Amino acid sequence: MAESSQFVVLMDDELALSLGMNIYGSVADVFVNADGNKKSISAPGVGNYVTVAKATALAKAILGEQGVKQTYVQAHGTGTPQNRVTESHILNEVAKTFNIGQWPVTAVKSYLGHSMGAAAGDQLIASLGVWQYGWVPGITSIDHIADDVHQSNLNILIDHKYAGEKGEDYKAVILNAKGFGGNNATGLVLSPAQTTEMLVKKYGAEVFAQYQAKNLPISQTVVQQDLAACQGVENIRYDFGDNVMDETSITMTPESMNLSAFGQEILLPTENPYSDYA
Repeated sequence: MAESSQFVVLMDDELALSLGMNIYGSVADVFVNADGNKKSISAPGVGNYVTVAKATALAKAILGEQGVKQTYVQAHGTGTPQNRVTESHILNEVAKTFNIGQWPVTAVKSYLGHSMGAAAGDQLIASLGVWQYGWVPGITSIDHIADDVHQSNLNILIDHKYAGEKGEDYKAVILNAKGFGGNNATGLVLSPAQTTEMLVKKYGAEVFAQYQAKNLPISQTVVQQDLAACQGVENIRYDFGDNVMDETSITMTPESMNLSAFGQEILLPTENPYSDYA
């Protein structure tokens, strides 16, 4: 995940380095399980055990036995009487399995309500903020944990938790999202520090030094724009519909296609990839 101006975008790591974008973390993987074998349409079913376990196992594989304990959870956190029992049981059992003693759990829904399709995106943005500002926002809409919530291996945060100046206490976050019909998805997002360490190993110190030089003016611009936004001075850009190509923008030959807004032609397949058997 990288940032251009004030927009956080998902992009290929090589592209992010070549453009000098701010790096806010990386998505290691997202595990999805559509589980229809359950008692009600709104219950998570066994599929959510599968996705949370897979994401946590991957965290352990990447970060190690101790590193997996330096993670926290952004729960789906609907907070209904049934959901608080089922989701807490899932998280608690996974924590036990991976020997995580007091797994911090929070839920951004306590601030925003249920944003339906964007709920997982809310979790992601809130989590990236932890690594920018150093605090995990707690579930401050409650004053105690209900008796039926499973929490022997969980630390369900009912207050904000300091995570280090830049959130360095946590190497990754588990995002858990669920939907009606048994659609479960759990993602593992690595911290910017962990991501940077892995990028240096992948591309080498020289390439990363070149990236840092490109990133310097971009990061300075981002700081300025963030400060301006916090002060209510924003430059809202809305360019939807501008420079849109249509049927008059296309030129074709049997070998290639040209689009008016792009300098490089698009090559069309001209060779049979199955010539050995067709």
